Amino acid sequence: MEIVEVKNLRKTYSTRRKKVEALKGISFEAKTGEIFSLLGANGAGKTTTIKSVLGLVIPDEGEIFVNGINALRHRNKAARYMSAVLEGNRNIHWRLTVKENLEYFGHLRGMGGRKLKERVREIVEYIELTDKFNEIAGKLSRGMQQRLAVGIAILPDTPIVLLDEPTLGLDVESSMKMREILKDLSKSGKCVILSTHDMNLVEEVADRVLIINNGRMVAYDDKEKLMDMFRKRAYRIVLDGSVKSGVVEKLSRFGDINIKTNGETVIDVQLDSYDEIYDLFDILKETKLPLKRIEAEDVRFEKVFLKIVEGSDGK
Repeated sequence: MEIVEVKNLRKTYSTRRKKVEALKGISFEAKTGEIFSLLGANGAGKTTTIKSVLGLVIPDEGEIFVNGINALRHRNKAARYMSAVLEGNRNIHWRLTVKENLEYFGHLRGMGGRKLKERVREIVEYIELTDKFNEIAGKLSRGMQQRLAVGIAILPDTPIVLLDEPTLGLDVESSMKMREILKDLSKSGKCVILSTHDMNLVEEVADRVLIINNGRMVAYDDKEKLMDMFRKRAYRIVLDGSVKSGVVEKLSRFGDINIKTNGETVIDVQLDSYDEIYDLFDILKETKLPLKRIEAEDVRFEKVFLKIVEGSDGK
């Protein structure tokens, strides 16, 4: 079920020298029990989108609905359903301990008494900071601070959690823990909206993806469908033997192609259309070399992202 609906968001920032269009018609729906990723390079418009949903930025145009509530008209009502981790751990008080941070933000969300104490203990165990319970937040490592920020966000148990660049600057171990937390949140039925430029994170945890480039939507679909779109056109062909230079010249017309010859010939090719595979094999017939194997290339999401963004740059 869709719990967040964003329709045609537009936002322009004005500076002394010029106006910058941060958002140019961003629309999407995010569902309960899924990890929805806003993916793009720095400055693409991801953070502005996240802050618009949270009510921290007011868009010039568009609509935002949170659990059926018009979030632009009723920001306080919509805010009850959301919690967030903003880039740079901005929901942490550096001079408070882990315990004090959780209790402070719990009180802000209307929690208190025994219920809050039990919830704080539960969260501290979950984010694996029990041994840092009375440690000042400013003295924690970056990874621990990020886990505390997530703990604060999930403390009130809201159905929607928004995270802006949650793995930025983390070491490998902390990044892996963050991935586990994101997966756990979606499995528990929460809607997780994730803003990132970390391709590996998206590939591992995201269910659906919106790719933003220069404030504009350039792709919006299930992650696997986006990957399949390119996987079907990427092939590795292995021939038993070496192809002659004349054949290599003919193959060069297939733009994105890489040929390696060392006893056998390995051809990695990206085709613009499915029909081109037949044209390719017409040329390969001339070699009269045995075909050892042909396989669809294992496409990483980074390649998908680059192809989509490259194709959108001229728009």
